[in-house]
Amino acid sequence: MPLYEYYCPDCKNKFELLVSYKHADDVVCMKCHSEKVRRLLSVFAAQRGGAEDGGDDYSPSMGGCGCGGGSCGCH
Repeated sequence: MPLYEYYCPDCKNKFELLVSYKHADDVVCMKCHSEKVRRLLSVFAAQRGGAEDGGDDYSPSMGGCGCGGGSCGCH
């Protein structure tokens, strides 16, 4: 089951839930029970392989960095 991040504009609560894809949009706030929660865009990282499979020639300049300006240490 995927881990989703949510934000409730009513009480300003940000929380995470393990929810099946089918019910990802049927979530209520865990703090105030509002139904106005929004699913947030989550960022994830994927590790590439090492030198034995050619993974050592990868660089963020190839367009693979998802940190949006280098704040994550890609640059």
